Amino acid sequence: MDTREILTRFKGGTLRREHAVALLAGTSPAVAPPVVALPVTALPVAADREPLPVPVPVPVPVPGAGAGAGVGDGAGAGVPCAVVGIQGRFPQAGDLEAFWRNGLQGRIAEAALPGGRRSACAGWRGHFLDGVEEFDPDLFGLGAREAAGLDLQERLLAQSAWQTLESAGYAGARLERLTAPDGTARSVGVYAALGPAGGALPPAGHRHTAPPASRPGPAARLSRLLDLRGPSLSVDSGDSSFLTALHLALGALRAGECAAALVGAVELRLHPACQRPGGGEGVAAVLLKPLAAACADGDRVHAVIRSSAVGHPGRAAPGPQHGRLVGRALAAAGLQPPGTRLRPPDAGPQGPDAGGQSEVPDAGLEAVGVALEESSRTVAALVGDAGAVTGAAALVRAVGQLRHAVLLAGPDRPAPAAWEPVRRDDGTVLPRRALVSVPGPAAPADPAGPTDAVDAVDAVGPADAVDAADTADGAEDTAAPAVTDGADGGEGVGAVLVVEEAPAVPRAPARTGPPPGVRPAELVLLSAATPAHLAATAGRLAARLSDDGGRDGGPAAPDLAALAHELRLGRAVLRCRLAVTVRTVAELADALAGFAAHPGPGTGPAGVRSADLRTAAGPPLIEGLEETRAYVAALWQGGRLEQLTRLWLAGADVCAVLPAHPGPAAVELPATVLRPRPLEPGPGTDGAPQ
Repeated sequence: MDTREILTRFKGGTLRREHAVALLAGTSPAVAPPVVALPVTALPVAADREPLPVPVPVPVPVPGAGAGAGVGDGAGAGVPCAVVGIQGRFPQAGDLEAFWRNGLQGRIAEAALPGGRRSACAGWRGHFLDGVEEFDPDLFGLGAREAAGLDLQERLLAQSAWQTLESAGYAGARLERLTAPDGTARSVGVYAALGPAGGALPPAGHRHTAPPASRPGPAARLSRLLDLRGPSLSVDSGDSSFLTALHLALGALRAGECAAALVGAVELRLHPACQRPGGGEGVAAVLLKPLAAACADGDRVHAVIRSSAVGHPGRAAPGPQHGRLVGRALAAAGLQPPGTRLRPPDAGPQGPDAGGQSEVPDAGLEAVGVALEESSRTVAALVGDAGAVTGAAALVRAVGQLRHAVLLAGPDRPAPAAWEPVRRDDGTVLPRRALVSVPGPAAPADPAGPTDAVDAVDAVGPADAVDAADTADGAEDTAAPAVTDGADGGEGVGAVLVVEEAPAVPRAPARTGPPPGVRPAELVLLSAATPAHLAATAGRLAARLSDDGGRDGGPAAPDLAALAHELRLGRAVLRCRLAVTVRTVAELADALAGFAAHPGPGTGPAGVRSADLRTAAGPPLIEGLEETRAYVAALWQGGRLEQLTRLWLAGADVCAVLPAHPGPAAVELPATVLRPRPLEPGPGTDGAPQ
């Protein structure tokens, strides 16, 4: 455009002033492109309808502009997110504490196929979960028919997701206060990574049939089950499914689409067509929040996700892909190892032959605090070839090492070692950082070449394997099982995370409260799905308090007020309830232990009161009224614990009016006890991969 046209368009309102100035000066404006205002023709409006508003042009943001922008094209540069909840089950590890012990001991969690499972190959070994057919429908308020409608993988993921929300303190009133920008409560996105459809074992003679096309995805069903109202996506990108799902969750958090994100993965290998030597299983979930929000809310932060990068090599050789993804992830985190050059976001496209970013040297990674890379190679001994849950196992292992400041043994480290932070020449101490990647760096070539099982992939298809297994009807067969769900490598998506240790939390000053006889009383509230759940959960909490030194008032004993507050707000309000007023943690431990030994109304120890509201008509008539909220708030303010106890046992939710975060980081409590029982496999799938 010449000067005349620029001025004409500016006067006509089709060119903004800043653009006109920039064009006249011969520079490129770092603002939104010009918006052309087009005339809007008014349409006739029905008499019973309001006229629609005239569209208003919305400026388009320029990439890289704003405080949250950073270098690189990974997810959400410059906006770290916190892992505030994390739970999982892996082979020979019923919880994350056992998984950490297995890693410390260098244990290989390989075993024979559990009894009762069918196999197309006799005597093969792998990494398996126990009790995968068991589920606790009472926890979710499901009847037998509804529970049977869930696939086995979805059942395992649902239980792990529940425990993750509880471990983060977001299963109760705090969950209601996770709000979207438009005010929607329970704004939690759900991102689920599942292995091939088919947690169920097919009955003899049953042929493969596809599930109904209209059936919603696993993430959508989990969102409905937990009543979570953010984005809901199911992800399948091979072994990198969990990390890809987490990458998408980070983007949603940074875009403000949800206040928190629940990311889970599960893999089962029950059907013979999914089985292979060394195959693995597992289930895990994490809860993510923006780091700034987590710190402001006093959440317990396990680790920080600085950035992520995901990509497919296309038709190019997959070898250089890992190095490029590492470079992109580091660039998105604002980390530039010495001797490397991070490409700016406006650089041209980078093809396989463009001489782009290659593998970052180990010395360069250590210079920015990265002393660890967890991948499918490092977790192979613990979970085997675990498909969709591989990335989750790698992240859990990385978070454990960051929390304990210990580097576990692995392919490149013969024994565990203390993880000393990097100190720069100026004395600056860098946070400990790790990479988590799938498929990860290439392993050394195996001179023995591919195994017969892998060579058999192209020879036997999924449907053939299913039919063969059905015909055999469980009979032993020495043929190698068909590998049908594929590994990553040339066919899969690669993903890389940059993970950092949690920021230091200032140590709370030593408690110098009054002696036990004059300490203020605290009302402790528990609830559970059934009386049996309530008794078991009370017993578990009593044991934890005793182990932590609560009985003798040791330094490890939690603060009673903080513990009571966390139980009120971090746990879901269910129909079987308990209330007890105590003055010390030791008194609470004794009361809960006594109730666990003699549960039920009128049979527990003195001072412990309980109620079973499962057959009640519904919540009290006063529930949900603003006047009730004001009344309950006044009762808490006035310390009217007896009145609050009666309301609680009558079915009122007396916790919703309390402040969500009173101050310091939340107390870590043991999870609610699950009472799973064997259920029939869900319908709609026969266990064969889709």
